[in-house]
Amino acid sequence: MQTAATLASRIDHRPPERAPLQGSVPARAACKCCGAEAVLEGFVDFDRDCYGHNAQRGQVRGLPIAYYRCAACDFAFTDAFDAWSADEFSQHIYNDEYALFDPNFATVRPKGTTSLVQQLVRNRAARILDYGSGNGYTAALLREAGYAQVVEYDPFHGDPVKPEQGGFDLVICIEVAEHSTNPLALFAELGSHVADHGLILLSTKDMSEVSGRWTDDWYVAPRNGHVSFYTARTLKLIAASLGRDYHRIDGFRHLFAPRRAPAGA
Repeated sequence: MQTAATLASRIDHRPPERAPLQGSVPARAACKCCGAEAVLEGFVDFDRDCYGHNAQRGQVRGLPIAYYRCAACDFAFTDAFDAWSADEFSQHIYNDEYALFDPNFATVRPKGTTSLVQQLVRNRAARILDYGSGNGYTAALLREAGYAQVVEYDPFHGDPVKPEQGGFDLVICIEVAEHSTNPLALFAELGSHVADHGLILLSTKDMSEVSGRWTDDWYVAPRNGHVSFYTARTLKLIAASLGRDYHRIDGFRHLFAPRRAPAGA
């Protein structure tokens, strides 16, 4: 595993003084979701972004990032950024160029999320938490749609006060899970904020739709801050750990709902 300081110092150089040797990376690592042995899936250059902008402008740093994949739960991850500080993420990933690599962040994704929430939650008095609220546009659109009790919280932007636990009818977490270096902690926190009867709505790509090596897929993009990847199977296991049922809406959107009682119970 590269240290945070080593990785950050190499990113600061363009090109780096020396790319780390791929052979120096361990072939196996403990899965962050289930603890089983995950196997090295492959390497992706740090500068790869989801839409290929860096490749088009010839920016390839020559800094390979290792990704591991767990056969037991289908989770995939890199540990290259685990020790990074918030300042390092802000400097090297979530900086002034980030909008170029995630053009749907500003308006497209918030509009789609608002439309889906209106289908799922008809009660305009519902208490909604937007976890990972980003620029706040989703919350603004929800308020415009008549939802009066919308709380924004974004730990990645340094919001100092956490929302109350257990009081929300809906917790939305849109394109956040793939950015988390500690997925179990993230989902535990989401579960702590939702009421027993409430829903957790999240979006992240279902990687089970990927044929071939996952590290060849466009979504595995270090420059976008994508460090964790899930399938429907992974998310079903995580939902069960929270005492909830998993429902796949489509290839990106997922719902954790209260567990239904067995038939005849």
